[in-house]
Amino acid sequence: MTSGTTAGTTTATAAGTTAFEDIGPRVCVSPPYYALGDLEVPVPGRANAAVPVQTPTGRQAPVINIAEAGRHLAILGLCAAATTNPAPGKHYYLAHRGVGRMYPRADVHRRPPGQGGELLLQGSATARLSGRHRAVAETELYDVDGSLVARLDMEYLVLSVPVFRRLMGLPTAADATGPGNPYAAPAPLTDVRVGSGAHTGRLTGTAGLAVDPALCRGHFAGHPALPVSVAGYAAFSLFDHVLAATAGPDARWQPGTFRLRADHLAAAGQACVVDVAPSEPAEPDAHDRAFTGRVRAGSRDVFTIEVDYTVV
Repeated sequence: MTSGTTAGTTTATAAGTTAFEDIGPRVCVSPPYYALGDLEVPVPGRANAAVPVQTPTGRQAPVINIAEAGRHLAILGLCAAATTNPAPGKHYYLAHRGVGRMYPRADVHRRPPGQGGELLLQGSATARLSGRHRAVAETELYDVDGSLVARLDMEYLVLSVPVFRRLMGLPTAADATGPGNPYAAPAPLTDVRVGSGAHTGRLTGTAGLAVDPALCRGHFAGHPALPVSVAGYAAFSLFDHVLAATAGPDARWQPGTFRLRADHLAAAGQACVVDVAPSEPAEPDAHDRAFTGRVRAGSRDVFTIEVDYTVV
């Protein structure tokens, strides 16, 4: 058991466990992007942690939105993976491919929130290196009553500091100094437009997203870049606009299975374009609709996610 904790820190652990103070120097994330509490690694390749809910859910029905669930679970998975890496020193674990599922919201009996006032969930991860430069993790998220909230299987590209710097160059900028929780505000979309698709006649959406350094805090220090979860948050915020135009101002949606990929980094200062469009569901028996969200920087696809959903 751990003691004296807040989200993002762990001050004491029992023998046989590993806290973020031990793992932090070996990975590429830090607070506030890292916000797990009570991190425990009882054996290499396994990790458990308290997961705070810090981001608005928008029109999504679950207790936590997909982007935030993905953020915390991907971080928990890379922490577990780092404990299996025999190479010394820091490595960058870049979320590359993921397959997940969100589950309908159970009747959550709220327990006292974390010290930051957030509702706390519980996450678990098992991970391993799957190649010289790859790692995989299987993660789950539960509510306070033990009901399953989300699952995410994630694949990472694993780069040493020298390899990462050959790709990205030397550190160019310090982290932004605020805000303390850059994920509490709505996604900073600009020029939001909702209209009919040219070929399908179904509603689509497009918007701008400036990669503000504040959105990158704790994510690749010295190389501030748009986190995958923030790209997802932007896509889901835009989809909320499309849903309101399609199903009415009070409509909400229950996500099901989702598939994501991240192929490029968008550095702080870049301007991105966010698009969402209808697509075909992967599991039509479970959810009758789907959409694809995409974030682009210039001609490069930064992030793509396909989500099955049902209007509720």
